Amino acid sequence: MKELIKKIGSVSKGYDVYTSGGFARDLLLKRKYKDIDLIVASDALNYAKKIATAFKAKLITLDEDTKTYRIILKDCEIPNIDVSLFNGKTIEEDLQSRDFTVNAIAFNLKYFKDFKKHIIFPNKNTAKDLKTRTFDVLSDKTFKDDPLRMLRAFRLVAEFPSSKLSNKTLVQIKKNAKHIKFAAPERIKNEFFRVLAAENSSELIKSMDSCGLLSEIFHEIKRMKKAKKKYYYHPGGLFQHSFETFQSSENILNNFKKYFPRNVNELQKHFNSGESFSENVTRGSLLKFAALFHDNAKPETAKFENGKMRFFEHEELGANKLKEIMLSLRLSKKDIEIAIFLVRYHMRMSTLTKNNVVTKKAAMKFFRDIGDNTPDLVILSMSDWHSYRNLKLSSPKELKIQEKSARELVKQYYEVKNAKPVSKVIDGNIIMKEFKLKPGPWIGDLLSFVNEIQYNGGMLSKTQALKLVSSKLTHIKKKYRI
Repeated sequence: MKELIKKIGSVSKGYDVYTSGGFARDLLLKRKYKDIDLIVASDALNYAKKIATAFKAKLITLDEDTKTYRIILKDCEIPNIDVSLFNGKTIEEDLQSRDFTVNAIAFNLKYFKDFKKHIIFPNKNTAKDLKTRTFDVLSDKTFKDDPLRMLRAFRLVAEFPSSKLSNKTLVQIKKNAKHIKFAAPERIKNEFFRVLAAENSSELIKSMDSCGLLSEIFHEIKRMKKAKKKYYYHPGGLFQHSFETFQSSENILNNFKKYFPRNVNELQKHFNSGESFSENVTRGSLLKFAALFHDNAKPETAKFENGKMRFFEHEELGANKLKEIMLSLRLSKKDIEIAIFLVRYHMRMSTLTKNNVVTKKAAMKFFRDIGDNTPDLVILSMSDWHSYRNLKLSSPKELKIQEKSARELVKQYYEVKNAKPVSKVIDGNIIMKEFKLKPGPWIGDLLSFVNEIQYNGGMLSKTQALKLVSSKLTHIKKKYRI
């Protein structure tokens, strides 16, 4: 850090530069910092260009209106340096326009070595709120000036251990929740998925809902809440069930050792694989997101039949609706594909385990159809079951049997996945040439089907393998709509 600041300082001559916000706060609290925030009295763009040149780094514009820029560092413990122009004539005026008291902190960059002696606290409550780790709004205009700050408040608590929002902040969020619609969708996505990444995100989502912010971000949740409660088993209706499913998914993700003791390492690797999703999105957060919206289409599909409420094809319609939600938040194609896949097939696991016996043949077909999303779908199904634990619909014994089936299925999945590959009699190129197919995930499904036969001891010739592929083509084309 000292070398980094020294290098920044070498290009700062002639500029009035301060470190501010989260970086100054975390330095003071001896917390690990993620980015360096710099504010400059004038000519922010040229100053940012000088830093980018010094580090041979990429420079991007974050906000042209506020003259905020980001220098993206390579192979550095600190990934970004953010540079912005004073919001006001002086540093004190700038800090008074910040979001929360604990972020209204700064010191001149030239005093970095003994910054504690030069800390600037223009707000009298800053020191107290730092000590109690309380995020308190600076003024009644905080959320009007930037509505995204309401969501950022929950994200800050998510990433700041033992912190909380002040009552004043919660009241102001409730008062201004409707203004969140003016925030950029991609910024909402980034903040919301950072909340989902927290191990205690269910507590934050509940608080967000109490403030009315959750329903303003996702109008589909308003629809779930308005759905007639008499149609659902939970006293609080569909949203209670959806939230408890979300809550249960988080509990399982936090406790692999309890629920899947034989496959803890594989599951941790699966959910922490570093796959390339969009910014701030992970497999775990996508699973939680899918859990929250897995039954979103039940209001439209509710129908009484034989004295019982049914929700025919709510999975397919729910997947399509979730796709629209995710597109509106500018999530990536891969993010969307995984989440809507989980919603589309979230009933598949219950169908598989309804007789409390999962045959090897049925399990292999499940793995072939679900593929790499198998652990995610198993956990989503378990979470769905868990949401009924406090109701009289299923006995604790029945739930234990379902959990046993889920554990066994995950165990078999990794046994197959980690098994020594059998000799290939055909490959993807052969299948594409023989059946005039384009490259895509369907080729992997067809190969998996052939491999399943071989895993079970069936030695195949090339002709036999192609015959098997031919028998599955209609199903595969329907599944992928090709």
